[in-house]
Amino acid sequence: MSIRKSLIISNAAMIMIPVILFFLYFLLLNVVIGGGMKNWTQNFQHRWQTQPSGTNNQLFTDLKKTASLESEKFLNPSFTDSITKKLTGKNVGVIIRKDEKSLYISNRIKDLKNEKLPSFGNEGYMAATWIGDHPYALWQHDFYFQDGTKGSILLLDEGVPFIQFAKKFFPMIFIGLVIIVVFTNALLSLFMSRRILKPIEQLADAASNISQGQLDFKLASSSKNELGKLVNHFDEMRQKLKNAAELREQYERNRKELIANISHDLKTPITTIRGYVEGIKDGVANTEEKLKRYLNTIHIKAAQLDHLIDELFLFSKLDMNGIPFYFENVDIMAYLKDYVEELRLEMRQENVRLFLEIKGDSRTNVLLDRDKMIRVMNNIIYNSVKYGDKDQCKICISVEEQGDLIEVSIGDNGPGVPSGDLSSIFNHFYRGDPSRNSTTGGSGIGLAIAAQIIKAHGGMIWAESPPGQGLIIKFTLSKQEETGDHA
Repeated sequence: MSIRKSLIISNAAMIMIPVILFFLYFLLLNVVIGGGMKNWTQNFQHRWQTQPSGTNNQLFTDLKKTASLESEKFLNPSFTDSITKKLTGKNVGVIIRKDEKSLYISNRIKDLKNEKLPSFGNEGYMAATWIGDHPYALWQHDFYFQDGTKGSILLLDEGVPFIQFAKKFFPMIFIGLVIIVVFTNALLSLFMSRRILKPIEQLADAASNISQGQLDFKLASSSKNELGKLVNHFDEMRQKLKNAAELREQYERNRKELIANISHDLKTPITTIRGYVEGIKDGVANTEEKLKRYLNTIHIKAAQLDHLIDELFLFSKLDMNGIPFYFENVDIMAYLKDYVEELRLEMRQENVRLFLEIKGDSRTNVLLDRDKMIRVMNNIIYNSVKYGDKDQCKICISVEEQGDLIEVSIGDNGPGVPSGDLSSIFNHFYRGDPSRNSTTGGSGIGLAIAAQIIKAHGGMIWAESPPGQGLIIKFTLSKQEETGDHA
């Protein structure tokens, strides 16, 4: 329920509940103090009845009949005395007027002689008429005397207990009303404040925690109103801040690791180059053969440095999306056949047997950047050459359709990678075992570059290493319709 609806209902309840409770309180007070339920029922009925009750009605009827047939009787003292006798013990009084002057006033209401009474023409029933300082139920019958003057019969019933009771017990009623209103408003205010203040306090505590850098907590609200939604959205923001902080920490760790790895991989060839240069300067290479060997080593290490710097530069550009891709709609089967044919001769010289296995249709198009994809294939294959079987290295490239995707697998017969390290081999400078170090001539970021390029193609790349089957690296590319090339 929205806050607006809750406030409307609460405000309505602040009116309705006190009214209901006050009515019950008044009823209970009347029952306990005012004569019981029977008296209350009679009083309630009396409040709305239009005719006098019981013998009072008979008396009033007789007086009206007399007024109609023998109005002059009202001038006879003996007749009015008979009225006085009939009123003995009753809670009512009678006034008979002629030409707005009282001919007769019963003993019970003698005090009203000088009070202003309803004038001729107000015939009927008046439920609660204040005459003087007292309320009466009043029935008035207007008629004409035989001489044509105006006359009225007024029957006044003192029994208006509702007003009398209220007047008599006003302090108790007022105190009860105040207690009911205060109690109701306090209870409803507490209920509404808990619904509103609790989520606000949650948000305040959460904001305080966030300002202190504490993000490991959970906000939750089962409420469906605006504050409940705000609490849940605030928790989503906290989670995003936490993820961003964790990502920033991960980037910082990666940066430090990258710097450490770069320092290590640069220092190793530089140390070697420096050692050989000092050897030449000190005359250690005292023969032409030694000098040639020293210079060749320096050349190899310098080439490794140059390659490492190129790889680092490429990885950095890929990581910052700083390298443009020129995508073409290419027949992947023909593309891989041409690539394998060009590479096969070089692999033979390295004592590497290269195989291509195509499964499915002979022609399937994908969207790729030709040069970047060659970089991916080279990085994966040369990684397999470095860590494959030195006596007879085998590399198998297989291609097959997987629904809307093309899956390319490149497997070798090397020692493989421990299952716990498979998710890490695409991290820069990964070396899963002591044999995978800078002495193999790798930069340590070839597979990381391959992963970045595949990601830019919208594909996925992962590694598998079944026991005794070496390392298998797989990646996917989305199939395309046969259309023209585009960048």
